[in-house]
Amino acid sequence: MRLSQNYGFFHWHLEFPEIFQVPESVNRHDTSQPGWTGGFSCMLGNPPWDTLSPDEKEFFSTYDPAIRAMKKDERQAAVAEILESPVVREKWAQHRRDLYALVHFLKRSSRYRLFAKGNLGKGDFNVYRMFVESALTLTHPSGAAAQVTPSGIYNGANAQAIRVELLDHWDLTLMLGFINTGEVWFDGADQTMRFGAYSARHSGRTTDFSVGFQIRNPTDLGAALEKPYQLSVDTVRSQSPEALAISETIGGIDSEITDHLYGQWPPFGTASAGLPRRVYQREIDMGTDRDRYTDDEPGLPLYEGRMVAQYDHRAKAYISGRGRSAVWEELEFGTAEKAVVPQWVVPQRNIPNKVKDRINRYRIGFCDVTAPRNERSLVAALIPPGVLCGHSVPTILFGDDEDWALVLWLAAANSLCLDFLARKKVTLHMQLSILDSLPIPRLRPGNAVLDHLAPLVLRLTCTSPDMTQFWNSMAPYGWTSPVPQNKVPEEALLDDQARAEARAEIDAIVARHVFQLDREQLAHVLTTFPTLERNETRKHGTYRTRDLVLAKYDRVAAVGLALENPLVDGENYTSTLTPSPGQGPRHEGAGE
Repeated sequence: MRLSQNYGFFHWHLEFPEIFQVPESVNRHDTSQPGWTGGFSCMLGNPPWDTLSPDEKEFFSTYDPAIRAMKKDERQAAVAEILESPVVREKWAQHRRDLYALVHFLKRSSRYRLFAKGNLGKGDFNVYRMFVESALTLTHPSGAAAQVTPSGIYNGANAQAIRVELLDHWDLTLMLGFINTGEVWFDGADQTMRFGAYSARHSGRTTDFSVGFQIRNPTDLGAALEKPYQLSVDTVRSQSPEALAISETIGGIDSEITDHLYGQWPPFGTASAGLPRRVYQREIDMGTDRDRYTDDEPGLPLYEGRMVAQYDHRAKAYISGRGRSAVWEELEFGTAEKAVVPQWVVPQRNIPNKVKDRINRYRIGFCDVTAPRNERSLVAALIPPGVLCGHSVPTILFGDDEDWALVLWLAAANSLCLDFLARKKVTLHMQLSILDSLPIPRLRPGNAVLDHLAPLVLRLTCTSPDMTQFWNSMAPYGWTSPVPQNKVPEEALLDDQARAEARAEIDAIVARHVFQLDREQLAHVLTTFPTLERNETRKHGTYRTRDLVLAKYDRVAAVGLALENPLVDGENYTSTLTPSPGQGPRHEGAGE
C-alpha cells in the first residue's frame, strides 16, 4: 500500500478495460509483449524532455533562487551551506534515490525495451523516449501515433532502437525537424533549440517516408507539408547503417549531394580494406574525474575543446575564470605566445591506467561540443604526446605502425564535404555514431591523391616543436624531409593567408578527386556554412573560403587528377603556395 501511494502505479488495462483486453490465457514469462490486446486508435503528445539525473540548480533554487545564476564554485559553496540542514540533506538524498530508482526500474523491469545497445545507448537518459515507447505500445494495431519530441528522435544515437521499431514494425509517414528561431515555437526556450515531430501508422513496414527539416516558422511548416521530400529507408540504412540516424536533408540538389557523398566510400565505422581500425577514447571525464586534475601543482596539460581548431592544437590559451566565465585568448600563428596553455593539469599519479600508453602517442582530437550553426561543426587536430584530453576532446588512434592514417583522416574530416554531412546529423555533440557513419576515403600511401594532400596537412599541422617528431615520421612516405628534433620545419605554414590557401587546396582536391563533386555541387556545399560566410565577409570583405576553394577547384579540375595520376607542380599544375607541396628547401632536387 505504501509503495502504491508513493509511486502511483498505473495499469492501462485496469483503467481502460474497454480499450485493452486481457486474454484468458497469457504467458506471464513473455516480457516482449504487454499482456493485452487492443489499444487506442490515436496517440498524440508532447512528452516531457527531462533528463533523469539530479539537478543541483533545479533542486536547491527552491531554497536560494540565486543559485541558478551562480558560478560553479559559488554554487557549490551555497549548496554546502544549505545542506547543513538535516531536513534538506535528507530531502536531497531522497530525491537522488528516487531518480536512481526510477532509472533502475525503466532499464531493468522489462516494461521498456527500446534501448540502443552498446555505445549507441550511452549519453543522457531522457525520459521522452519512454513516452514514445509507451505511445507505440498503447496504439491499436490499426491506429496511429504522433508526438513532438527532442531532435534526438531522428538523429540521436540513443534513440536508435526507437527508429528500428518505427522503420521495421510501423509505417512511418512523416518526420519533421524544427528550429526555435525567434522563439516562434516555444516562448522562453533557446532560439537555436532543435526539436522533432513524427507521425506513424501501426501497420506494415516503412519503405519510404516524408521529411521536412530546418522548419523555423509556420510558412516553412506549410511548405514542408505541402511538398515533402520522400526519403527511402534504404538511404537511411546506407548513410547510417548502425545508428539509423536521419540526416536533415531538404531535398533537391542538397539531397542529391548527400546521397552522392555517402555513395563514394564506406562508413568510417565499417571495417574495410584500406583503412586501419580506429580506436576511440574518452581520456578524462572532467565531471566524474574531477579529483584527477588540478591547477596548483605540476602535471600534464589537460585539453579542453576551446584549445582545438582545424589543424591547430594550440588554438586558444586559458587566461582566467572558471566554467562559463572562463576567459580564453585566441593565439595567432608565428607569435611567441602560441603554445599549449591549459586551464588544468593532471599530475602523473592521477593519470588513468587506461591511457598511460595512449598519451605517449600522437592521436587525433576532435571537438565533441558543437552545433550545426557554428562556423564549422566537425573540427579536428593532431594531439601531441605528453598531454591528456578531457571528454570534450575525444581522441582517435589507429594501429601502431599506421600513423599515416591520421593524416588522411584529418584531410577528410576537416573538409567541407564531410562537414556538410556531419552538420545534418549533429545537434549539440559530435557523437561517435555520427563519425562512424561518415564516408571516409580508403586511400593508402603511394596513392596520387593522398600523396598530394598529405604534405599540405602536415604543413598546416606541424607548426611547433612538439610536432617535429610526427613530421619526421612521415618522411618514409615521401611526404616530408626530416628536420632536427624540436625544430619547426621551414615548410610549416604560419601565415594566415597561406594557411587559407592550403586548406582551400585540400578542400578542392577532396571535393573533386576524392568525392567526385562537380563545381555546381561544391558551390552549393559552400552555401550551407552561413556563419562562416557572415564572419569572413565581415573580416575580409568577401566570403574568402568560397572564393579560394572554387578557384582551387578550377585549377585542379583542369589537370584531370585521378587516384593514379598525380599532380606534379611545374608540369601539370602550379600551386599558389610557397614553397609548393614537396618542393621545400630540404627536398632533394627542389628548385632545380
